[in-house]
Amino acid sequence: MRFSFCIADPLNSLTLLIDFGSTFTKITAVDLSTSEVVGRSQAPSTVLTDVREGLVEALITLHERHALFERQPAGLDVLEGKVVFASSSAAGGLRMVVIGLVPSLTVEAANLAALGAGAKVVGSLAFKLEEKAIQEIASLRPDMVLLTGGTNGGDSRTILHNARLLARFPLSVPIVVAGNRVVAGEVCEILRGSGKEVRCAENVMPQSGKLAVESAREEIRKLFMERITHAKGLDRIKEVVPVILPTPMAVLMAVVLGAEGVETGKGWGEMLVVDVGGATTDVHSIGYGQPSGPNTIVQGLPEPFAKRTVEGDLGIRYNAATLVGRVGLDNLETEFRTAFPEFAVSREELTRYLEEISQETSRVPREKWHYAADALLARVAVDLAVERHVGRRERVFTREGEAWVHYGKDLRETPTLIGTGGVFVYNPYASHILFPGARGNADLQILRPRNPKAFIDSSYLLYAVGLLSESHPAVAARIFQAHMRPVGLRQSGG
Repeated sequence: MRFSFCIADPLNSLTLLIDFGSTFTKITAVDLSTSEVVGRSQAPSTVLTDVREGLVEALITLHERHALFERQPAGLDVLEGKVVFASSSAAGGLRMVVIGLVPSLTVEAANLAALGAGAKVVGSLAFKLEEKAIQEIASLRPDMVLLTGGTNGGDSRTILHNARLLARFPLSVPIVVAGNRVVAGEVCEILRGSGKEVRCAENVMPQSGKLAVESAREEIRKLFMERITHAKGLDRIKEVVPVILPTPMAVLMAVVLGAEGVETGKGWGEMLVVDVGGATTDVHSIGYGQPSGPNTIVQGLPEPFAKRTVEGDLGIRYNAATLVGRVGLDNLETEFRTAFPEFAVSREELTRYLEEISQETSRVPREKWHYAADALLARVAVDLAVERHVGRRERVFTREGEAWVHYGKDLRETPTLIGTGGVFVYNPYASHILFPGARGNADLQILRPRNPKAFIDSSYLLYAVGLLSESHPAVAARIFQAHMRPVGLRQSGG
């Protein structure tokens, strides 16, 4: 996975790596000459007013802590002459709707392209759309649409029908076309003829069962830089702070670099990374996860080497009530008392706290046991998100005897598990979050890592590693390996 963007000035040793999040604007300062992190700071984001305000506040905090500038920052002029890269997930990141031919084929391929590019898929539609579907798309408020359908030389009528329908409606968002190559040019012309902004990419599924998502991912990334940063107000600072990546893509690039390594050093190999947030839980896996074992019947699309999934119902604030509902309050209370026997918290107190953080999503823990409750919620989110991300295999009986039907990635032998996100940085019980959950049905196996070494991104540096991975890969790799903190992990079953 390689992208082209501006290369840092080798004469500057100080690089500032910025992430504009919906809640906080974060800065990581790196000395390129020593490959060391020399400072970190954050301040509340001000995306809804002026992104510069939150950034300047973070720069002031950085200087007060580490004295990296010649003078106290009063504005962005302090960045002149510095190497600066930025990522952004501000205002919810990239909201995308994908449209394809068959849900299990081209729609799934389009989802993989969108998620790998850092987008949040808010809607997936298939087959020939009706007019009400366009109204549904508009109600989802996407930042862009990914239009796919048909293998090269295969079905062309569906993507042409959907293009004509999109052309008739005043949907004013960019459309990336990545379908049947035979009619892709015609599809693009239909949309451009109605005034739509269109980008043409290679077909995400050129042949049945074969994925080719990189071209679509690159067009999505370009649109983010050219159009979405303007919509989020980030173009006000682009002269001094180039926003080059969506934050999820930066994290994915960091994970790929950490796994593969660089010319001067070996990577860690296949890994699974879980990013727990207030609104979503993202999972990244690096590795092909090929099915193993005798009598295996493989179903579904081949899995990409670098895969990202987003679980929009598993955030530990916006979806706290959902997480409780997934496991049940009784089970949650029992696990809380087993894991944290030092806290004499009543069921009513625990329930009240869980209700409060669901309603007041910016609420931070005020007592020690609140951190424990957050860690428990995060563990549930990790468990469910990983279960959805990895493959599964189901035991069946045929005339030839017992067999296993295999779906998705087999990650049982994945050696490394990494947790990232704010809860891993600030929660004193963060090591509890990566503990595996209970296992069940022997006839349906969830193919999650069985005995991984566990690490925590305790300084929230993966986005920074991703931002550096293209211009200074060796520096990025050294920072990755130096700042992943190992934690003990109980052995899992299953």
